[in-house]
Amino acid sequence: MTTFKAQISDGEQIECDDYEIEEVGVRLFDEDGDLLAFVPFTHLLWVGRVDDAGRTLW
Repeated sequence: MTTFKAQISDGEQIECDDYEIEEVGVRLFDEDGDLLAFVPFTHLLWVGRVDDAGRTLW
């Protein structure tokens, strides 16, 4: 079950199970803790929790 989603400035959405905020961006991880992507803040619109239907939980 994916619990987070990152919205990238080009319109892409990356689903992940965990993330870490760093000085210049966020690291996105899958359910096994493997790195999916690093997204610099300059390309990140938001990252947040989503429900089972993929809707953002604010």
